[in-house]
Amino acid sequence: MNSKIVGVVAFVASALVACNQFKVTTTEDGDRLQVHEKGESGRLPKEGDLVTFDLVIKSPKDTVMKSTYLEGAPVTLKMQKMGFKGSFERALFHIGEGDSTTVLVSADSLYAQVQQPLPPDMPKGSDLKFIVKMKKIQTEKEMETEMNKKKADEGKIMADYVAKNMPKAEKTAEGLYFVTQKAGAGATPKTGESVVVKYTGKFMDGKVFDSSEGRDPITVPLGQQMVIPGWEVMLSKMTKGQKVTVLIPSELAYGAQGAGNVIPPYTPIVFDMEVMDIVTKK
Repeated sequence: MNSKIVGVVAFVASALVACNQFKVTTTEDGDRLQVHEKGESGRLPKEGDLVTFDLVIKSPKDTVMKSTYLEGAPVTLKMQKMGFKGSFERALFHIGEGDSTTVLVSADSLYAQVQQPLPPDMPKGSDLKFIVKMKKIQTEKEMETEMNKKKADEGKIMADYVAKNMPKAEKTAEGLYFVTQKAGAGATPKTGESVVVKYTGKFMDGKVFDSSEGRDPITVPLGQQMVIPGWEVMLSKMTKGQKVTVLIPSELAYGAQGAGNVIPPYTPIVFDMEVMDIVTKK
């Protein structure tokens, strides 16, 4: 056979395989999915399972409407049979652990469900794209076991972090570790006074989850429980002008609940904090 013909045949065959690999399939439930990558476990979620996944939502014009990659944390939710035929919630039952899949959802149906008109830039009959990377599927018992282990290991994880990153840290009676980066002066604040603070919040791997950088410092009235307990403890020991790096255990941060999809349960967190002013209530 002519080598040119062989080349054409091979090209067409590879193109057909590629098209078939990423074709849109419709399930019996009416869910439309485009599988980009299959995970190795083959595990699919069941009702009541907890699923953790990264998600990008794109408009019909490919504008990014939501991205957990930009937000810094994946979504975790409990699987329930809900939503309309062809909804994203139903489609999740067909996405396995480790899978990368795009779910096509009718914009008409979605906005009708929430009783909202279609946005002007979203044509009637168009689809939204929900691009999912399924990271983990767990039963509630499996999640509970994982959280108990994480809680039990937290002390050692903090001690290892301090030994490596904060060897000169002081430890408070409450369990905070802190290092003074810049000394302050004057008296420490009292309950009822307000502390003006610049801050950056980080995970132990250095990833920032919140910061006042580029914004005004925040004002924290002490004793009113408007911040996590670890902040109350640390601020009560600081003076005006002082800057510290503090490691806060989860029980003085966001504990067993975590903070939405940003801070997982039983997660120690690190803050750089600088007291800009201490304001006495008049």
